[in-house]
Amino acid sequence: MLAKLESLGQQPSPAADPATLARRISLDLVGLPPNSDQLDRVAGFNEGSGNPTDAVDELAEQLLRSPHFGERWGRWWLDAARYSDSSGYEKDLQRRVWFYRDWVIDAMNRDMPYNQFVIEQIAGDLISGATQSQRVATGFLRNSMTNEEGGADPEQFRIEGMFDRMDAVGKAILGITTQCAQCHTHKYDPISHHEYYQMFAAMNDFHEACVSVYTPDQSSRRDDILTAITGIENQIRHDTPDWNSKVAE
Repeated sequence: MLAKLESLGQQPSPAADPATLARRISLDLVGLPPNSDQLDRVAGFNEGSGNPTDAVDELAEQLLRSPHFGERWGRWWLDAARYSDSSGYEKDLQRRVWFYRDWVIDAMNRDMPYNQFVIEQIAGDLISGATQSQRVATGFLRNSMTNEEGGADPEQFRIEGMFDRMDAVGKAILGITTQCAQCHTHKYDPISHHEYYQMFAAMNDFHEACVSVYTPDQSSRRDDILTAITGIENQIRHDTPDWNSKVAE
C-alpha cells in the first residue's frame, strides 16, 4: 500500500493523536465517546508518562470488558431478529420481551460461541434440562408482529407470523432470502418451493407458548413463597391424616 501511494506521489495520512484514536475506538466498540478519565489517562501517556500505544491498548481491553460492548453489538443482531418493544399492526400495543434483548446482550458480552448462540435461539427449550436462559433465547422465534385488533382472525396472523419467522431464519441465520420460495421455485435460488415448506412444517409443528420468566430477585422470592406453601400443606396433612377420606366424603 505504501509503495502504491509513493508511486502516485502521495503520502499516508498522519497518525491520529491518542485522544482521537481513543474516541474512534470507544465509538466503534461501545457506541459511546470515552469519558474524561479515559481521555486523561491517554493524554497522560501522550505527555511523556508512558507509551501512548499501551494506553490505547489498555483502553481497548477495558471497553471490550464493558457491558456496553454487548449493548452496542447486540443491536445488529436484534435488528436481524426483528426485536421490538411493541406488537405492530393496527394497535401496536406495548409488549414485554426485554428478557430476550438482555439475553442477546449477555451472549455478546460472554463471547458465546456462534453455534451455541444459534442453537439456543432456535431450540433452547428442547435442550435437555433447559434453563430459563435457554428458554428465553427462543424469543428469537417470537418477535413477529402480532395483531390484537378485535376482528382479526387468529389463525391468519399465526400463519403470517410463521412466514415472518421463516424470513428471519433465512436472513439472520442462513444468510439467504426465503420469501420467493414461499410462492414458487426460482431457477437460481438456493431453496426450492418444496424445501421452503419442508422447513415451514418443521417449525410449525409446535404450540405457541407464553413462558413466564423471573429476575434473580423475583426467582428467589418465588422459591421462598413456594417453599412456605409446601410447608403449610405438609403441616395440614400432618394435622389431619384422614384428609383424603374427608375430601372423598
